[in-house]
Amino acid sequence: MDTDRKPEDSITQVESLGMFNTYSVEVRSKIDGLVKQVLFTSAGVQAITIGAFLSGSPPQLPVNAIYLLKCGWLALSISIVLSLCFMLGQVLAMVAVGFRFKSKLESGRKGAELLVAPLPMRIFNWVVGLGAFVSCAFGSMALSLAAMRLVGGLGGT
Repeated sequence: MDTDRKPEDSITQVESLGMFNTYSVEVRSKIDGLVKQVLFTSAGVQAITIGAFLSGSPPQLPVNAIYLLKCGWLALSISIVLSLCFMLGQVLAMVAVGFRFKSKLESGRKGAELLVAPLPMRIFNWVVGLGAFVSCAFGSMALSLAAMRLVGGLGGT
C-alpha cells in the first residue's frame, strides 16, 4: 500500500471538474451579489439625496459642500453605468465561452479542457467591475462629506 499518497491525489479528473464547477458557480454568485449591492447603493443614495433637493424646501448647502454633492452624484451615476457594463461584459464572456465549448464539441476533441473567456474580455470585466466599486465608494464618501458640511461638521459653515 502506498502511504506517500496524499488525499488530493485520489481525486479523479471528473471529481476535480465538479469541484471547480461548484467553485465557479459560488464565485459568480458572489460577484452577482456584489454588483447588485453596488447598483442598489448607488441608485438608492442618489434617489434619496436628489429627492431632498426636489422637495419644497431644499437644504441650503455651503458652497464647498455643493461641489462634493455634485461629485458624489456624478460618481454614483458612473458607478451605475459601469455596473451595467460589467453585467453586459459578464454575459458576453459567457457567450464567448459557449462558442468555444460549441467549437470543441463540433471538432470532436475529447478530454477535459478549461474554457475561459478571451483575455481582453476578462481584463475589461476586471477594470470595469473594480471601477464600478471604487466609483460607488467615492460617491458615497463625497455625499457623506457634503452632509457633514451641511450639519456643520468637518469645516462646514
